[in-house]
Amino acid sequence: MSQPTILVVDDDDDIRFALSLLLEQAGYRVVEADGPTQCMQLLSRLTPALVLLDMNFTRDTTSGKEGLALLEQITPLNIPVILMTAWANIELAVTGLQSGAKNFIEKPWRKEKLLAQIANHIEPISPQTEQSDWVACSSVMQSLDKLITQLAPTDANLLILGENGTGKSQLAKRIHQLSARNNAPLVSLNMGAIAESLFESELFGHHKGAFTDAKQDRTGAFSRAKSGTLFMDEIGTLPFHLQPKLLQVLETGEFTPLGANASELVNVRLIAATNQNLSAAISDGQFRQDLYYRLNTFVIKLPALRERKEDILPLVAHFINLFAGKYNKPTCTLSHSAEKLLCNHNWPGNIRELSHVIERAMLISTGSVIELPNIMLDSQVNQGQSIPKLTLEELEKQRITDVLQQHNQQITAAAKSLGISRNALYRRMEKYQLEGFDE
Repeated sequence: MSQPTILVVDDDDDIRFALSLLLEQAGYRVVEADGPTQCMQLLSRLTPALVLLDMNFTRDTTSGKEGLALLEQITPLNIPVILMTAWANIELAVTGLQSGAKNFIEKPWRKEKLLAQIANHIEPISPQTEQSDWVACSSVMQSLDKLITQLAPTDANLLILGENGTGKSQLAKRIHQLSARNNAPLVSLNMGAIAESLFESELFGHHKGAFTDAKQDRTGAFSRAKSGTLFMDEIGTLPFHLQPKLLQVLETGEFTPLGANASELVNVRLIAATNQNLSAAISDGQFRQDLYYRLNTFVIKLPALRERKEDILPLVAHFINLFAGKYNKPTCTLSHSAEKLLCNHNWPGNIRELSHVIERAMLISTGSVIELPNIMLDSQVNQGQSIPKLTLEELEKQRITDVLQQHNQQITAAAKSLGISRNALYRRMEKYQLEGFDE
């Protein structure tokens, strides 16, 4: 897998869910264990980049003895461990560090602090060996890849154009990996998701007391991306009255954090992306022409998936491997009829839609082959055509029901097949009011 894997060990379903959401958004792959037994079972067949380990489980809520005992089993495996506890206890922290833990964090955690600790203890992936869902088998993508190889080593500002879901962020990541800045950070911003009142703080940072809610210093995106690459996605959504502030930084090569007395020099490679027609936006008075020229030293057009159909099946193979790992399922192959359906589909949602389709197919497929009925295209799901709408909970319930039936309702065998503990399966069976027996 291209993403570093983090094993989260906690008996609280809500804690595991919150951590999984945070870490996956930060670019990590997450595997969950609800206690020591499942943790060691997982470690017998995978080697994560790091373990986030709770100190207390259901049998013992305050002493941390269970966490320390499990830490002793993990330490010989040479896997970095960060301990977690809701109980502030310096002695416990020191004991954990002496037993081999790399660090210690209290619940509730501060997001930035936790991510910084994780980044400090995970070995960075070499740009030459990292893999992603960047696939360039089609002739149009091979030509694009050659162009990227030429452009990436330069510091030219690039503008990526393409429909929603075509993989603009993956292209920015690939350019960064091939650039001379690949050992420095790649910082990504969704410009459409930044509140107007926080625009300057998000991009340039602020000092404590710079405004009413500035209770601590904040490092802006330009500083976080220092010596690296700053990727501004959805640049076309930037409100017109905020565009001069970004333009000024690009023209002068410096910025001043809010509340600071001194300016800082900009040292980033800028990549912007949009699915909008910026030329039309300029004509309509919604986008500044001078900012457009600052952004587009070179324009890269990313083709839609329907224009590169030779890449569909290689992308499918990538997503099957990705979701097999995420859901602890064996890898599958496609039936001929399923392949034909995927290759003939128009893919209005592009790669993102393809990813959703394969994820759903992996969730409901019970064999080693993904058959045609397992393929639920977004158009079918959204319009209710022949295949019912299913939530993730409904898909999970259907998957558990199928596996229980395969194993004659035997809970231990079903849990093993699902890659979860018996206790985790019990909780889900209770949630969905399913029946089984413990042999």
